[in-house]
Amino acid sequence: MRGPGLPDRAIAHPVGISVDGLRHWRRCSWRGLLGLGIACCALPPLLAQQDASAPRPNPILAFPDLGPIPGGGTSAVGPGAGALDSAADMGAATAGSGVLGGRQRTGRIPRANRVRGLASVAAAVRGMQLPEPLPAPVAPEPAGATTVVASTIIDDPGPADGLTLDAAIERMIAANLDVRALRHELTQADADVLTAGLRTNPLIYMDTQFIPYGSFSNERPGGPTQYDINVTLPMDLSKKRQSRTVVARMARSTLEAQFQDVTRRQIDNVYRAFVSLQAARIGRLSAAAAVRRQEERLEELGRTPEQAGDHAADAIDHVAFVLERSRNELAEAIEIYDDAREGLGLLLNLPPEETARLEPSGSLRDAAPPPPASDELESIALRCRPDLHAARLGVNRAGAELSLQRANRFDDVYLFYDPITFQDNSPFGTPSAASWAVGLTFALPIFNRNQGNIARAESNVSQTKLELSALERRALAEVTQSHREAVIRHRRAMLELNTAVGLRLLP
Repeated sequence: MRGPGLPDRAIAHPVGISVDGLRHWRRCSWRGLLGLGIACCALPPLLAQQDASAPRPNPILAFPDLGPIPGGGTSAVGPGAGALDSAADMGAATAGSGVLGGRQRTGRIPRANRVRGLASVAAAVRGMQLPEPLPAPVAPEPAGATTVVASTIIDDPGPADGLTLDAAIERMIAANLDVRALRHELTQADADVLTAGLRTNPLIYMDTQFIPYGSFSNERPGGPTQYDINVTLPMDLSKKRQSRTVVARMARSTLEAQFQDVTRRQIDNVYRAFVSLQAARIGRLSAAAAVRRQEERLEELGRTPEQAGDHAADAIDHVAFVLERSRNELAEAIEIYDDAREGLGLLLNLPPEETARLEPSGSLRDAAPPPPASDELESIALRCRPDLHAARLGVNRAGAELSLQRANRFDDVYLFYDPITFQDNSPFGTPSAASWAVGLTFALPIFNRNQGNIARAESNVSQTKLELSALERRALAEVTQSHREAVIRHRRAMLELNTAVGLRLLP
């Protein structure tokens, strides 16, 4: 079977590469050979070509869903890992209960944007989302062997003052509108932490008692009229406020890890958009070289028609036809290059005038050492991937939610203090009196001890742990599949390069 991105025409049309150059390439690292094989077999500008049947989309940028109503106060990223389904039944008597369980739980753990080859997982992507991808420009099928692919074109690093991959990543992180919009979720999470830590306000109550219809007298005794000022202070003996604050802080930490995962996936979009721009540039240069070659050939035949013998007119007509076809391919290559510019410029939030001048800097050839072994890559992924870190924080958050629901078993105790009660004895000709009072009001936890929400929170802890294990398995599978596909594509590229030149130069 042929590897992805290596079309059948790579065998039919050998490219102009010297044997000495191939011998030099044979000494390159396997990653360098992979880049060379794909570049040589897939031009012109075939590196920008996409396989429509592949399970992985080309997420350069996107058509976003409408999502929640703007300004409605609903998080654009959904609940974080470890969040409960609903806050409606979680401590309604507690102030600021909106932070207890957050919003409806539709994505309990952040999931990767895709897992190549795992079709059952691809449809279950939730959590903090990037927009859906815009399709990359697709190169047309070449009409014939009109493309000149030279080692100087493949190795052309572009202008020295062009945009490098590192600069593109830095620009995306600082200027991408989707990333900047999602960064406000962290500010809102900080506000949730502040809200969770606020204390319940005390109550002040004033009343007058024993107000007579008319007046009190010795003949009609009553009263005396009484004036009260009461202060009621809620007392959180079960430490619900501290538990709410812990939950909000854990939610903020989980959200930050999810935001880092969004950045990771958006950087992956930059990777592919940047390489597509490099490939489109090489395709444009190759198409331009083909046009120049045919123009030179046509000019040569026009000066010395005797070289073509008796079929000089036919030869000139054929070269003119090939030249016209090459010019059409050049126009299409330029259009593809402009589309690739637009895709990367949109990711980097570049103004139109800068996008029109965008030039990539850097060679497609990979001179870096080979990646670590698969086992080491899996260990690195478990340690470094932010979506796994968010899921682990989600387990802690679920535990904090359970502690909060247990604290919500007991309502606040209300301390009642009446600093002064004034009794008006003037109608009886006696001195008026002043007194004070103190009292305590509390609920008897006989019927409602928050049993349902505690059971839900306990189940949520177990569920979040299982989801963490599932996410770790998916991450390991993604690393293994990516590593295996890279090795297979490299090997296929080597063999197809042998086929393209008609000689087995690579083992």
